[in-house]
Amino acid sequence: MSRGMSDARIALHFDVHEPIELVDLTLSFQAVAREYRAHLIETVKAAGGKAKDADVKLYVTDIRNNCIWAELGGATEIMGQLFSTMDYVNIFAEFVRNIGNAVEFFKKVAAKGDVEPSEIPYSKRQTNSVADILKTAAKNRDGALGLSVINYETDAEGSEKIELKFSHKDASEARRGALLSARALERKGDADHKNVLMYFHQANIDEPKAHGRTGFRGIIKSISDLDLPVHFISDLDRDRINDLVQDPTLNPFKASYRVDVNVETDRNDKPKFYRVAVLHEVLPDDE
Repeated sequence: MSRGMSDARIALHFDVHEPIELVDLTLSFQAVAREYRAHLIETVKAAGGKAKDADVKLYVTDIRNNCIWAELGGATEIMGQLFSTMDYVNIFAEFVRNIGNAVEFFKKVAAKGDVEPSEIPYSKRQTNSVADILKTAAKNRDGALGLSVINYETDAEGSEKIELKFSHKDASEARRGALLSARALERKGDADHKNVLMYFHQANIDEPKAHGRTGFRGIIKSISDLDLPVHFISDLDRDRINDLVQDPTLNPFKASYRVDVNVETDRNDKPKFYRVAVLHEVLPDDE
């Protein structure tokens, strides 16, 4: 493991033949990083170690022109203390295998057309992450998504330890099942206003959140022309917005957000803040 970087790689192959939106591709990478972070933290915990969220990162180590091929390598000090290089390969392989199992589960949900929350073995974060990972392949009619684990230590050319490939049909069905599952997990409360468009007037994730404060302020013109504080019921939805805010290649103010919201009013029935029940979709503005 040179310079703290693993010799193992997770290879993502977006085999697409149509133009793709940068937002979709970025969301796919962010979803992989989010799920890998959770997977590795649990793996380290099971081995008797402790890793902070900020200690676990994936890095893009190679991008090729074969459609979109990106290799992701892991680096964290805690790994060198607890695991060998081969352990790292196995951790990557288990992570990719878990994604494959999730895809198969969500395909069954899509075939059934509905699912009860009690039947879903995944969290809201996981269901939405799988949907984001599959989005690029699902939107391209001749597209496909490949995931594999490569070990460059034992083979300079890179030997594949596990390889999965999902066709456009697989990706579309599994993504629909993941979104159905996410919707089922969000059924805990209803919203006053459904499928309304919100855009941000302020998005500050560094502002203290004590006493119910929020760094987000948004405008929903169908409700009010005023910019009001925005609170997210779902931690996953807040994390998705935080990912956009922290990505230097994206501008969260150049997009609209299709949401279901509750509106809290004061004694004079004037809107005071929005409570986002569900974030359905991020819609980039037309140039």
